[in-house]
Amino acid sequence: MKTELEQKLLKKYPHFFDYIEGRKIYTGEKPMHEEVSELLEQKEIVLPIQFGFEVGDGWYVLLDELMSSITNHIKNHNKWNVSETIGPIDFKITQVKEKFGGLRFYGYGGDSVIEGMINFAENMSYRICETCGSMTGVGQTKGWIYTICWNCLQENERAKDMTWRPVGSEEPDEDELF
Repeated sequence: MKTELEQKLLKKYPHFFDYIEGRKIYTGEKPMHEEVSELLEQKEIVLPIQFGFEVGDGWYVLLDELMSSITNHIKNHNKWNVSETIGPIDFKITQVKEKFGGLRFYGYGGDSVIEGMINFAENMSYRICETCGSMTGVGQTKGWIYTICWNCLQENERAKDMTWRPVGSEEPDEDELF
């Protein structure tokens, strides 16, 4: 994801990330290679999430909506449901990446409602182009699995010659047959 989009998420949802006071944190304000020497001078490199957001720009809106929904759930829960038996919810994000063409969103804390939100967003990612965010003409490549719309596929030099199948197509691949 572009640094500017990562920055928007980090600034909008700082409560999801562990920060250690007094430690320099890679925030993406400068390219990482310019900050690496400063970061390496510390005993430990502290990043809000270790590898940044390892997804395409097209999933920015999906992530923003997911993080907004989790934030609202936590605020409502902590305002109305905190008792001696039910404590406040605290949720931290540890990693956001793409794997096998889908979003993977890892964190700790939370509750079953947050788990459901994450599962829903991860499932939705298979229907949203990771490059542009379109929900029209989305499919997946075979081999190196990438969720991408037809238009972006044609513009992507790495992917345009790969086998591509629209999401939801009922026709099985030859290797899926008995």
